[in-house]
Formats: sequence, C-alpha cells, structure tokens
Amino acid sequence: MAKEHELQKSTVFLTTLIGLNTALLVASNAAGCKLIALPFGLSASATVFSYAFSFTFTDIISEIYGQRAANLAVRIGFAGLILSVTFFFISIHFPSSPFWKYQKAYETILGFSPRMIIGGWTSYAISQHLDVWIFHKLKNKTHGRYLWLRNNGSTLISQFIDTVVFITIVFYGISPLWKTIFGQYIIKLIIALLDTPIVYIAVKLLSTKFIMDLKNWTEE
Repeated sequence: MAKEHELQKSTVFLTTLIGLNTALLVASNAAGCKLIALPFGLSASATVFSYAFSFTFTDIISEIYGQRAANLAVRIGFAGLILSVTFFFISIHFPSSPFWKYQKAYETILGFSPRMIIGGWTSYAISQHLDVWIFHKLKNKTHGRYLWLRNNGSTLISQFIDTVVFITIVFYGISPLWKTIFGQYIIKLIIALLDTPIVYIAVKLLSTKFIMDLKNWTEE
C-alpha cells in the first residue's frame, strides 16, 4: 500500500510537469505572431519566452523520470499544440455576436498562417526530440555526472536548430532572417543559462525514493 501511494504521488508530479510544459507550448502558439524589438536592431518572436522555458521542464523530466517519460511529454505537448490551433480556428470562424467589434484583432492574434503552423510544428518536433536525445547521450557519456552540462548542452544545441528552422520557415521574406535568428537565439541562450539553478532545485526536491520508483516503471 505504501509503495502504491508513493507511485501515485510520483505520477502526480510527472503529470504536473507535463501539464506545465504543455501550457507553455499553448501560450507559445498564441504569442508567436508578434515580433519584439531587441537592442542593436535585432528582433525575436514573442513566443521565445514561453517556448524557451518549455525545455526546462523536459530536462527536469528527462533527469528524474528518464528518456521515455521525456519523449512522452514531448508528444503530449505536440498534441496540445494541435488542439489549441484547432480550437483557435473554430473560435475564429464561429459567428461573433453583433455588438462585438474586435473580430479582426481576434483573428490577427489567434489566427495562424500555414507557414506559422508548418514552421512551429516542424521546429518543435525536431528540436524537442533532439533535446531529449542529446540530454541522455551526455548523461550516458558522463555516467550521470555534470547535470549542468547536459542541461545546457542539449538545450543550446536543440534551441539553435529550433530557431533556424522556425524563423526560416515563418519569417522568410518578411523580416531579416539572421537578425531575427540571432536575436531569438540570444534570448534562448540567456534563459537556458538562467534555468540551470531551477533544474538543480527541481531535481533535488523531486529525486526521492518514490520518484525513482516511477522512473524504473517508465523505463521498463
């Protein structure tokens, strides 16, 4: 009974982490259409803040629960992206009330061009799976040591690929590509470095016996 209770608690933690990760991805869907100004004439998609932090959660899940659970989080996040776009589309095209005057603004914020959808989903599928793969390759190579190395190494490499793919597909012909790629990646680099203490704290707090029980289950 005690072990079953521990497994239930561990499942709650895993579900919470996956839920928070998916929430960040849905927020990224809504924020992606805006370009923000950065110093030195650089720019970035407003989605960069919420999306970059999603890698924090996949790294925490990777470290505590293992590769299979992290890949599960990536796939659930992808389902969240698809569902959010689907319901945004439905809400946009459903007839609005006669006295509601903000349809155009609503369409601008929540509407998605084919390039936005293709760019976002392609970059997500490539970079998130790459992040998990690199994380565990580094973990195996270092025999479980140097969490900071796999946290930052996997994120910085996968985020660069993500940025190049997303910006190229979505903003080609709309904004200067390399200025936007560089600006977006700089923000992701800063967030990746700042989230290292968060990953350490989360792993320290959650790496208890009942967490490890679920990790063993997810790796079977």
